[in-house]
Amino acid sequence: MDVSRIEAISPKQIDWRKLTAPEIIEYKEQGIDVPSQYLQWAQGFLADVNAADTDDTTYEAANSQTVAPSAESAGTTTESTDATATEGEEGTEIQEEPKSPAEAKREEMEANDASLVDIAKVFIHDSRDSRNDALRSALTMAITGHQTESEIQALDNHMRALLKHAEAVQKELKNEVQSVNDGDNDPTAIGKINKLNAQLQKMGMQAQSNLAGVEGDLGSKESFVNSQSSIIFNAEDFGTETIGIGDDLLASIRGNGGFDLKELIYGIMSKRFGAHAVFASKQAENVQESATEKISEGQSTVQNYKSEVQDKTGVKGISLKNDAENQSSEENKSSNDPAKNPTAETDKAASADLDQILKAKIRKGENVGNDQLA
Repeated sequence: MDVSRIEAISPKQIDWRKLTAPEIIEYKEQGIDVPSQYLQWAQGFLADVNAADTDDTTYEAANSQTVAPSAESAGTTTESTDATATEGEEGTEIQEEPKSPAEAKREEMEANDASLVDIAKVFIHDSRDSRNDALRSALTMAITGHQTESEIQALDNHMRALLKHAEAVQKELKNEVQSVNDGDNDPTAIGKINKLNAQLQKMGMQAQSNLAGVEGDLGSKESFVNSQSSIIFNAEDFGTETIGIGDDLLASIRGNGGFDLKELIYGIMSKRFGAHAVFASKQAENVQESATEKISEGQSTVQNYKSEVQDKTGVKGISLKNDAENQSSEENKSSNDPAKNPTAETDKAASADLDQILKAKIRKGENVGNDQLA
């Protein structure tokens, strides 16, 4: 519209929506009565023109668009949000989750600009090695589990026979004590009681020593089985990462829209060797759980027998460390020296104590009860 020829134009003839802000202001300056809503818009628009706006923007166009926040206001909003987040997280230190050995190795190779194919070659080799380690570990742990079963079975057979014998000796001892309590003047009674109690003490010490040895051996087996966790994890870690490398190689082929035979081969090989390593890890983990369960059952069996032996003989359970230091020649010498042999010392002390206690009670006419048997 030619604004210079507007003397005879009525405001009703003008389509204000199609005018730009400068045109509306010019009409106003020419004395035309501009509707207030259009005039206010034009004045405000020209007073604060955005960098993206031009004078060619019409009223209609301006009001049909969603006005984005200005750079200044956007920056203010962002700073406010960041400030709030910082304030809310003040005192809280965000720690990045540590990377696994396989993840760290791949990241290091990538930082040294190794190609994906070169990385695949290395990880295929790592997966193969970790798979073999996991399979060897599984075999060794399976053998350990079978050995544990055999050891506990042999212990069962031995302890049943020993406890049966101990029960018979205990019964005979109680009968002799009861005879003394009933007033039978058998001059050999004290000697018999003393001999039977010493026999129980010896049986108890031998049984508890045997149980402590089995307990120590089971502890060594348990430590070995637990130590295999790192091998199991390593196979899963490198296997999983190798599968991921294979996926990345195959994805890169699809992304390029071409065909690279080397990438295809190493992509397939990576996925295959990685899967083998992960599978071996799962197998080893299952064997580890089985071996751990057998060892735990064996340890419970040992504890039960310790209680039974103490009940039948009065000798408490003991613990021995099953390592090389405990097998020194110095200990072998001590076992042959009555002055240093715990079993001999216990037998001697028990015999002397029981003899003195029973003789004193009989002299005083006191009842000789079963409490002296422990």
